[in-house]
Amino acid sequence: MLRRSRAGVLLVVVSLAACAPKVDLAAETAALRARVDAVVSAEKRMAVDEAVALYHQDAVVLPAGAPAISGRDAVREMYQGYFGSGMVKSFESSVTKLEVAASGDIGYEYGVNRFTLNTPQGEMLDVGKYVAIWRKVDGQWYAAVVAFNSDAAAPTPVAPGGT
Repeated sequence: MLRRSRAGVLLVVVSLAACAPKVDLAAETAALRARVDAVVSAEKRMAVDEAVALYHQDAVVLPAGAPAISGRDAVREMYQGYFGSGMVKSFESSVTKLEVAASGDIGYEYGVNRFTLNTPQGEMLDVGKYVAIWRKVDGQWYAAVVAFNSDAAAPTPVAPGGT
């Protein structure tokens, strides 16, 4: 009797495991890559609303040299502070690595940021790095946590005519 009940339990467990949805990691990685590319494009064009729309409503951002912020409204204020003030002349980002977890609902990326800043001392270059954790919510990828900082103690002057 004990053998039959163990065999029955084993059969149920195996059956349930076979019914679990399979995650297409290649498709999820491509979907996340598209969302990351959309953020990179929006940031390069300094399109605040487009960039903010790709953040989760409860997103947390850990900006360099500033306190943590949370929520889309705070993320919008941060972008407007950078892009709307004229402080940032240009911004580029490149992804070094992007990966999706086997569960298919969490992913991360990290890479390099390159800012050209307008300052009273002239244009300054700031190169740094970032990491972003993404969550899939209702079938869509959203940035959930983002942290970034500089590689230098302070931005370096840009030579006249170059960035």
